[in-house]
Amino acid sequence: LRPNSAEPGPIGENGTTTTPTVQTYTNSTYGITFQYPDTYVLTERVEDGSAERVHHSIVLMDKDDAANIPQGGEGPPTINVDIFQNDLDNKTVENWIKNSSVSNFKLSPDDMLTPVTVGGTSALSYVWDGLYRGESTVLEHKSNIVMFSVTYFERTDQIAQDFDQLLATAAFN
Repeated sequence: LRPNSAEPGPIGENGTTTTPTVQTYTNSTYGITFQYPDTYVLTERVEDGSAERVHHSIVLMDKDDAANIPQGGEGPPTINVDIFQNDLDNKTVENWIKNSSVSNFKLSPDDMLTPVTVGGTSALSYVWDGLYRGESTVLEHKSNIVMFSVTYFERTDQIAQDFDQLLATAAFN
């Protein structure tokens, strides 16, 4: 979401800098809205898992990276929004983070959870390290655990800045 950033956008066909258009994602089923630059491809699907617990996955991948995914290799850095049904287990956000393998919290180098607010909702944020460096921010909304995550090589990468902007625009109803 570079419109208010001092960083120039990608170079256009005529050699001038372009500013990405902001897209808005809305999912009325889960009551979530956020904005992201049109330099990303957004895909979503219901992940395989337990028939009793739904896991809805939203993935944002840079368009250039999406066009060049290696066969049989690791994918590029992404921004993910994962929504996990929580009305059966009723776990607290902290309990879910510390006890769910998909949270990647076990890969945290410092085991620190930082309280933050996203769209007026209390959340917990943490860093983790795997193939890429990652950050996740987790909250509860409508009996679901919502996990926003980003992976990157360096914190200064554009994808990390875009993730921060996505979080700043997230809203829940």
